[in-house]
Amino acid sequence: MNRLRITGIIFMIIGITLLISDIIDPIITPFTHIFLMGSSEGKDIILFLIMGSMLILSPYINHGKNKNFYLSITIILTISTYLLIIMMEFLIRAKIGINPYTTFVTFNPATTTSITHSHLPKAALSPLTKLIAPTHIHTASSLTEYTPPFLLPWLLINLPLIYVLGLLSLGDRRDFHKIILIFAITTTIIGIIDGGLFSTPAMVGLSGMLGMRALKVPFSPRDLINPSIIIASLIILRIIIGLMLSTPEYYEVTLLQPRENIDLENFKVLSSEKVDDKMIIRLSADYNEINLINRLIIALNGKCQGFFITWNFYSFFR
Repeated sequence: MNRLRITGIIFMIIGITLLISDIIDPIITPFTHIFLMGSSEGKDIILFLIMGSMLILSPYINHGKNKNFYLSITIILTISTYLLIIMMEFLIRAKIGINPYTTFVTFNPATTTSITHSHLPKAALSPLTKLIAPTHIHTASSLTEYTPPFLLPWLLINLPLIYVLGLLSLGDRRDFHKIILIFAITTTIIGIIDGGLFSTPAMVGLSGMLGMRALKVPFSPRDLINPSIIIASLIILRIIIGLMLSTPEYYEVTLLQPRENIDLENFKVLSSEKVDDKMIIRLSADYNEINLINRLIIALNGKCQGFFITWNFYSFFR
């Protein structure tokens, strides 16, 4: 039996085991965390099931005449989906009248989403994924009502297309190159579902696909210059967004449909005001952003519909 097929069967067994039990999760997650960053059991299941199925099918894809054409279309579909996700993040904030450079937090389950790390696709897919996902896997279902309705059809069309066209792009490549490309396509799909353009899986997936698209025979390191420039530019852009669009002087927290009994005595409140169906609170910048969000989730759960909080990239250096 072909080595790729055997590896694929092993991956499928691991993926199914992760789906029905968490017995091997402590072994798998520390490894996948390296390239999935913030790896969860859900991401691990997707990784092993998609890679496994593609490895099993890959020996049947031998015609390589149009392999780079299929890969180019896969890359175009991927990038267009990433850009659509960013547009959806802007659209949500524009409808509510909120600063676009904020993190949106909803409750039960607590879910965050932003331009730099979006969970909108995960939320859009949650009505389907929660039918098969174990209860302990986070499906971002609390964000679903805020997700634009056309995002789900887009994902249901484009994710299978990325999978199928990615499979066809394997062509007659060497087994080692097929493994790289399968890994890249899988992490790309994970990046679309959970994270968006600036997430680690997205960067890993785009690196692999762009690198394989640029690869020539015989190989030259120069082939990888353009893909490296593209990925480096995205990383630099992510850093610039964090630096330039932060509000380091204070945190502005906007509560949606707040109740009357909001108690933030344990926080350093600078000011607060009620505007229509929102409450705008300014908090001291002394907090680490992630720690503050986690504390606010506990304090505000059941006290409002959700909240937006401005970024403070500089807080991570304290």
